[in-house]
Amino acid sequence: MPTRRLVFDVNETLLDLAPLDPVFADLFGDAALRRQWFQSLLHWSTITTLTGEYRDFTDLAAASLDHLAANAGCALSSEQRQRVFDTIATLAPHADVEPALEQLAAHGFSLIALTNSAQRTVDAQFEHAGLGRYFERVLSVDAARRYKPHPDAYGVATQALGCTPDALRLIACHDWDVTGALRAGLAGAYVAREGRIAHDAADTPDIVGADMHEVAERVIAVDGG
Repeated sequence: MPTRRLVFDVNETLLDLAPLDPVFADLFGDAALRRQWFQSLLHWSTITTLTGEYRDFTDLAAASLDHLAANAGCALSSEQRQRVFDTIATLAPHADVEPALEQLAAHGFSLIALTNSAQRTVDAQFEHAGLGRYFERVLSVDAARRYKPHPDAYGVATQALGCTPDALRLIACHDWDVTGALRAGLAGAYVAREGRIAHDAADTPDIVGADMHEVAERVIAVDGG
């Protein structure tokens, strides 16, 4: 069925994490460790959800950062750690994001954000990035105390909007997030940023695009009627 409400993942999907690279280069001598840190954060958010122990996403991010430092044989000062979080709060959108959001809004779609980040973090991010004007709601999984891709995390959106899962389409550049949404009953759209290929174990949505512009065009074609 056509879905007129679009739920967007935030970090990497809407916001570009690349400004963290020089920070990690300065702290650890290797910009590539930013990706390792983010993967560790996602890994441990999944573990805490599976084992029933919810921990704040910011706390998990700090723990993953300290673990990275320990493996590198160093320790971060509070100022160094705060530099990472200050950068996270001031991330800019990818270049393709605002034109796509404007296009979707012009075609009558309602836009919602749903992130694993703490509510205070995403609120700061959206204020700095100027994205709030496009979105009906900006939601954190805090309310469910479960991280995506747990079904309860997507339930934050359905409960906030008073709708069933099949009324929503999740848009994300993470194959695991899209898979979680599909298995929770939402439609999905995969943004294959940087030519990423979805894992063979992932569920394939009916919309896949190389960037947000291509995904927006496909959403309008499929759900715009």
